Order: sequence, then structure tokens, then C-alpha cells
Amino acid sequence: MTVSFRLLFTFLLGPLLALAQAPPPAPAPPASPLPRLLAERQVLTRRYAAARAQRNSLFGLGGQPSKKDLQAVVDALQGIVNKDEQIVAVLNQSAQAAQNTATTLQSTSRDDRNLTSDRLAEARNQQLNVQERERRAMARQLALEDDLDAAQQARQRRDWAILGLALACVGLFFWRRRR
Repeated sequence: MTVSFRLLFTFLLGPLLALAQAPPPAPAPPASPLPRLLAERQVLTRRYAAARAQRNSLFGLGGQPSKKDLQAVVDALQGIVNKDEQIVAVLNQSAQAAQNTATTLQSTSRDDRNLTSDRLAEARNQQLNVQERERRAMARQLALEDDLDAAQQARQRRDWAILGLALACVGLFFWRRRR
């Protein structure tokens, strides 16, 4: 029974838990409305061209456009102007967003530069501290070596003194024995 539970967990629930723990995908950037607005402007431009080509005069005299034809041209031109205003608004928003992004990037860059210079200064200080500790350790080592040399010389002098006294004692012993 436990083997089947393990198999069930491994093959069915394991991948679901892995998916639940995975980070969500990054959201896609919003699509720009500019292509749609430009396509709508093209439609309005064609409508304007069609309205301008209309020549429905009252009695068909002189090929003059009628009042209705002129109103259709004005309406088409007003639609183009309105669409142009929307396009300019989108372009202004895009420019503002680009400016905000540039400002943010400059600020981030400045912050990164400051952080990097702070870390570099900290690393230099640490390097100087390490060099100072090494210099002190070297000075201590040299002082200890000097002390060791002095102690060894003192021990050597003591040993020579003991040897000299021992030889004098042996000499004195033999001298006393001969007498």
C-alpha cells in the first residue's frame, strides 16, 4: 500500500508541487496602441478620399459637390484630426514613459556607481588593514626571532660556562688527587 502511495505522489502530485513552487512568468509588456491607431487613421484617410471624390450636385450641373458631400468631407477630416490627436497623445505618453525609464536607469546607474565605489573603497580599506596586520605580524615575528636568538646565545654562553666550570672541576679534582 505504501509503495502505491509513493508512486501516486511521485508521478501525480510531484509535478503539481513543482509547478506550484515555480515562480510565475514575467508579465508581457503592454502592447502599444499606436499600430491600431495608425490603421484606423488609414481607414479615415480612405474615407476622406472617397468623400472628396463624391460629386452629387443637385441637378448634376458642373460637377460641383453637394452640401451633403462637403459635410462628409468635413466629417472625414474631423475624424482624421481626432485620430491624429489620439496618436499624438500616445506618442507623448510613450515619450514620457521613455523619459521616466531613462531617469530611472540614470538613477539606478548612479546608485550602482555609488555602491560600486563604496564597495571599492571598503575593499581598499580592508586591503590596507590586511597589509597593516601583516606588517605588525612581521614585526612581531622579527622581534620574536631576535628574542629567540638572544635566548639561544644566552643558553650557549651558559652551556660554555658550565663546560668551563666542569673542566676546571675535573682539572682541580685530578690536581688534588696527584698531590
